[in-house]
Amino acid sequence: MSARRRPLLTLVLSALVATAVAPSAPAAAQQEPSGRDEAGAEQALVTVDIDVLRADTADVNATLAEVRENVATQKQMLADAEAAVETAKAELAAAEAALAETQARLDAVNVEVDLVVVDSFVNPPVESAFEALTAEDLTEATVKQSILDRNAERNAATLDEYLALREQLEAEEAAREEAAEAAAAAEAEAEAALADVEAAVSQEVAFALEVERRVEQRLAEADALQDVDPELAEQIRAREAELAALLEELDEEVQAERARARSAELAAIAEANRGGTGIKPVPGGVTDVACPGGGVVQVAGDIADQVERLLTDAYEEGISMCGYGYRDPAEQIAVRRRNCGTSYYAIYQAPSSYCSPPTARPGSSMHEQGLAIDFTSGGSTIGYGSAGYQWLRANGSNYGLYNLPGEPWHWSVDGN
Repeated sequence: MSARRRPLLTLVLSALVATAVAPSAPAAAQQEPSGRDEAGAEQALVTVDIDVLRADTADVNATLAEVRENVATQKQMLADAEAAVETAKAELAAAEAALAETQARLDAVNVEVDLVVVDSFVNPPVESAFEALTAEDLTEATVKQSILDRNAERNAATLDEYLALREQLEAEEAAREEAAEAAAAAEAEAEAALADVEAAVSQEVAFALEVERRVEQRLAEADALQDVDPELAEQIRAREAELAALLEELDEEVQAERARARSAELAAIAEANRGGTGIKPVPGGVTDVACPGGGVVQVAGDIADQVERLLTDAYEEGISMCGYGYRDPAEQIAVRRRNCGTSYYAIYQAPSSYCSPPTARPGSSMHEQGLAIDFTSGGSTIGYGSAGYQWLRANGSNYGLYNLPGEPWHWSVDGN
């Protein structure tokens, strides 16, 4: 029986020898598109159908809360999507490890299969059976037959193991492909969630800026009504103070975007105000901002809140700063006279590079608009190696302030 079994085994192994050496490679995972169209991003926004300037304070308050809540929701969805990406990557890594292990085992079995096939051709089963039949005695025949049986059983076991590993490899290839597709889909979902967060934050920033303009206009109305109807003026201030407080509760990311947007607007205003000998009014009026470590810095009222937040946040991180902000136009003229000369041309018309050191013309200095600060720490202007400069370099833009290259102490709404 064993002699008859071997030819069948040989034929099967011969048919498999071509595939035994090179198993099929796993198919590449299909990649989901990572971008989203405009309509997809709009799904992350809430409907804002309100005239901020004319709406009741309660309606503005409710809409602002809804916009804020949407940002929080989108951020949570992003966190969930990022967690899903990590899980999918871990599952893909496990699938690839299992596939690699099975492939290694199959490679080892392939070597044994090759040896079995070679032995089957070199020592045909018919010749082995003939040798058993022509043995000199029964004992010799029994020994030869026993050897034949053991070889056949070993070869059959090798074949069984090979076929089982091939089947396992195919299943693991499919599992790896499925895991790769899941990981790609998770990454695409995370990218979409990030786009949703950015869209939601942009909407919140835009709405916050509208609310901020409304507060400014209503407070200006209150000032105009102060002498006519003090009680009404106070009611207006109280209502707008509520909205102003809500604006200050926005998260740091939105506060940073508000500061950048507001600084861009003010920089445009300051650019329009440059030139000539006339000095335009300071945006929001000159305002004193208390420094947490003592002293005050005078700035334009329109940036007073963000400057106050900057000084407070820096102080809470162990960095005490103050500075010099608003400069009276007369002071600027005196500086030009000292650095540039006493003629009309030297004071009012010569470019800043004409002076030593370079000095802005009267009417062009950001200090005259209250939109620049020379920061100090410990009574001296900060330098490049100071903790104050390093902190401002990392965080200044979050408060709408940018450094003037070459002067580590000078920061303004546009870096001029």
